[in-house]
Amino acid sequence: MEYWEVLDGEGKPTGEIMKKYDKEVFDRGFYHLGLDVWIINSNNKILIQKRSPLKKLEPNVWAMTGGSVIVGENSLKTIVREAKEELDIDIDINKLKLITKFRTGNVWIDTYVLKCDYDISKMRFCKEEVQDAKWATWEEIDELVKKGQFIKHRWEFVNKFIKEEID
Repeated sequence: MEYWEVLDGEGKPTGEIMKKYDKEVFDRGFYHLGLDVWIINSNNKILIQKRSPLKKLEPNVWAMTGGSVIVGENSLKTIVREAKEELDIDIDINKLKLITKFRTGNVWIDTYVLKCDYDISKMRFCKEEVQDAKWATWEEIDELVKKGQFIKHRWEFVNKFIKEEID
């Protein structure tokens, strides 16, 4: 069982710990910390992954790499863990750039960019998390969002920051 630190409406820790997806905590108006990392290669394409059909929330849609910060981690440690877990890639935290932090639903999201090339053919997907990955242009992701085929409540908060990183 994962445990998350409870955050208030300003994204500050309350000192309380919650079990993963504890509806009672969210019903009281509290949040937890999550993170997204948008990986951009030397061709200015963005690594996206198709979520597993086994995922509880938003299965079978495309998304960036991300996850929830568990107790004892910070967002940088979580990026490293999630990338290794989901795609079997190693992240160099010294190359990460925080581009924004926003609140959506019951989560505060620390959002990072990483400029790096990865060979998708060498990735091993965690079947409970990911079914596919590909490099996509900004425009291709924008189209997936418009068609409802990309994870909700992310792109609208970050697309202008991502555009600045690839221009």
